[in-house]
Amino acid sequence: MSPNPRITVKSSGAAARSVLSFLSHGAPHDVVFVHGAGGNSLLWKRSLQYLSGGSRALAVDLPGHPGGEITCKSVGDYAEALHEFLRAAGLRAPVVCGHSMGGAVTLTLALTHPEDLGGLILASTGAKLGVAPAIIEGLKGQPMHAIEAIITPWSFNSIDLGLGREARAALSVSNLPVFLNDYLACQGFDVRDSLPEIRSRTLVVCGDKDRMTPPKWSHYLSANIPGSELYFVKDSGHMLPLEKPEAFAGVVQRFLSDVNR
Repeated sequence: MSPNPRITVKSSGAAARSVLSFLSHGAPHDVVFVHGAGGNSLLWKRSLQYLSGGSRALAVDLPGHPGGEITCKSVGDYAEALHEFLRAAGLRAPVVCGHSMGGAVTLTLALTHPEDLGGLILASTGAKLGVAPAIIEGLKGQPMHAIEAIITPWSFNSIDLGLGREARAALSVSNLPVFLNDYLACQGFDVRDSLPEIRSRTLVVCGDKDRMTPPKWSHYLSANIPGSELYFVKDSGHMLPLEKPEAFAGVVQRFLSDVNR
């Protein structure tokens, strides 16, 4: 079964900062997928089709993605917007799965609103997200060139024409300023000292060829989050949910099934 098309939620006032659209699918336990810097919910489309179950899997678009006003300037802002969405969607103790910057958002949510989460999946991310100066400078000067010549090549272990098209669709290229906004937000993120406070059940998963958030970052997360599980997907780069969707979804399916036990 393929994921349902994007569902758009109209909002106003304070809720306008919240998530506005998402993809939906079945899963063993309610789960919300959060994309990374400059991305959108299509990052998860290939992986969602391998999940199954009687609960809901929602892949969200953060504010300003793939288009719209940039209302969140920091990882903390995005975490609060996501929290508003979880409450509005009526999700009770969902697992939240974040990729890269989305993992930073997920970690922040786990530290600020632990009572609202049923578990964490931290995909291709870290407790501190350092950003290569070449990316920041490129996004300031020639953002499209930086995306095509630096970010995309660094994000895959192996990429062909078809996967390249899907990768482009999963990026918010209709709102180029959001890329610099997001990478600056990543640059300011650091929760290394707070990791031992996390009590949510946690899965850490990463591609073993990840150049953007290298495997040592996932080792650090697992070593410092009490009771966490660590899994590496062979021959995958940073864009794990796109490059190895079936393998990634298999790990997620097992984790979500175990949360119900």
